[in-house]
Amino acid sequence: MENPKGYIIYLPNHPYSVQWANEALASGRALGWNLELYPGIDGRTTTIAEHKLKLYTRSKKSLRLIERPGTLGCFLSQYSLWYKCLKEQKPICIFEHDVLFKKPFSLQDEFDDVLKFQGFTPAKKNVIGQWWEGARAYLLKPAGAGKLVQWVKQNGAIPADWALNASILDVKFDRGNQVSFSQKRFSFTKDLK
Repeated sequence: MENPKGYIIYLPNHPYSVQWANEALASGRALGWNLELYPGIDGRTTTIAEHKLKLYTRSKKSLRLIERPGTLGCFLSQYSLWYKCLKEQKPICIFEHDVLFKKPFSLQDEFDDVLKFQGFTPAKKNVIGQWWEGARAYLLKPAGAGKLVQWVKQNGAIPADWALNASILDVKFDRGNQVSFSQKRFSFTKDLK
């Protein structure tokens, strides 16, 4: 696979997000990644109903998390890119604004749905199944995007990293340290009010 288009999600109206996204963009472009900034959805200014979606109601924890403006915005931003991938029928890379690129893009192994570049630690299984902390950096194929969009339409919105779940997708890992992230003192999913 050639170097697929990558989208760095950021909030244009938040100075930290703009700064971090530009740092991520510069680090990736310096290594030849095919990247652009993608204006994310601000969870402080929208609701799930405005996007003609519902919430996943079989988990109190999911409901509690997705009620946070940052978690909602993160989900909606990634969902919009899943839909774009499905509609355009092209693989895309999805990145959050706090990533840093370490190596040029390369694909070592084949995969069917999603290849995570970062976030390999298994989280405690939830009612959906096995997931891994973080949805900061991954390569998504249209088949995987279709599974994600269909699952959300049938079951409802969940935190974005919960959706990269072995019960929904075939999840593979690229452990080549191509992408990492910079731990910040401000967490958009937790601290955005």
